Amino acid sequence: MAADKYSVPVESIFQIHESPCKIVLAITGGGAEILGELLRHGSGSATVLDAVVPYSMEAMDRFLGRKPEKYCSEKTARLMAMVAYQRALDLSKGEESAAHDVVGIGATCKLKAANERKGRKHVVHVAIQAACKTGVITLELAADRTREKEEKIAAFLIFNVLARHSGVPEVDLPGRIGTGDERKEEITEKYESVSEPVGNLLKQKICSQKGPDKTPDMARIDLNEGKSSAEPDKVRLVFPGSFDPCHRNHVFMAKLASEKHGEPVHFEISLTNVDKPPIDFISLNQRLDSLRKYRDEAFVGGVCLTNAPLFLQKADLFPNSTFIIGADTFNRLFDAKYYGGKVDISAILRHFREKNIRFMVFQRKSVEMSVNPEVLKFCEIVPMDEYEDDGISSTEIRRKQEENKGN
Repeated sequence: MAADKYSVPVESIFQIHESPCKIVLAITGGGAEILGELLRHGSGSATVLDAVVPYSMEAMDRFLGRKPEKYCSEKTARLMAMVAYQRALDLSKGEESAAHDVVGIGATCKLKAANERKGRKHVVHVAIQAACKTGVITLELAADRTREKEEKIAAFLIFNVLARHSGVPEVDLPGRIGTGDERKEEITEKYESVSEPVGNLLKQKICSQKGPDKTPDMARIDLNEGKSSAEPDKVRLVFPGSFDPCHRNHVFMAKLASEKHGEPVHFEISLTNVDKPPIDFISLNQRLDSLRKYRDEAFVGGVCLTNAPLFLQKADLFPNSTFIIGADTFNRLFDAKYYGGKVDISAILRHFREKNIRFMVFQRKSVEMSVNPEVLKFCEIVPMDEYEDDGISSTEIRRKQEENKGN
């Protein structure tokens, strides 16, 4: 039958259902037909844990827990996959080997629309998040097709991402992708894998999200052969941050701190966050690449990956340490939203005192520091005239990088 070429073969669907893979799907903009493909033949519960279609901008913002920089982008697909993966972990708690088998898939599409402007791009981004792997594929549709055919292509792409992970043969895409002179279409792929200790940091997020009193964990990363991060109890200078990317102001701060204290600086990245999805492994590798540029510098001690978004937790991991922070981070140290809506400053300071924690606070352009005499007892303030702060931020750098991609 003619319709069959636009349906995933039934035998392929059942091969997926026979695999141990358990998924949560998050799909927007197109491709939602894959849900029907996976469920209409029966046995869908063997694979599908949950599915969500956050189609409006408000629904997407709520699903991600934040407003994305763009609603249809590779990065947003990865964010969707990460949130879906967290949901899959949560739904699979208690099942044997569940953490290795669960997967989050995120797809965000921009397909043909009625009365669309001339030159509007049609694109499909599909991402997958597993225990130790992040992947994303992108297809920009160049040929003139109906919306229905583009929907089928998006659904098949989602299926193929799932099939590859499950060890099931991929299916041919409908619409003759990449054939014909007028169809200059190419699927681009990115995959990054991490070691099990790094992957475990994301799994433990599910166990610790009830409160900040859970014991955090860490994985140490080698930026250079023979130069790994020291044992936590020997670390004295810790620079926490997202480093998305690491930029010149970070470097100036780290160098000055190392010179003042006579110790190497250990960069700490928490994969988990209080108010946004965890960092996926593609993004993590990009951040590590921005740090690797300085791996031969004397001030660099190594990198520690953690699941400790709160400084209370960081203090447990790095006792007897000085944390390097900017004035903007200093102002957020006691923000109630990070502590379930209530903050006990006295208890936090008592914890810092017990762990012998200090802060080296760098003043920033256009940032006025909150002054609390009790808090300042734990701080060494570095004025702007002691280092160069050009006011640049990682957010601004990312924005410029995106603008350059479009040119």
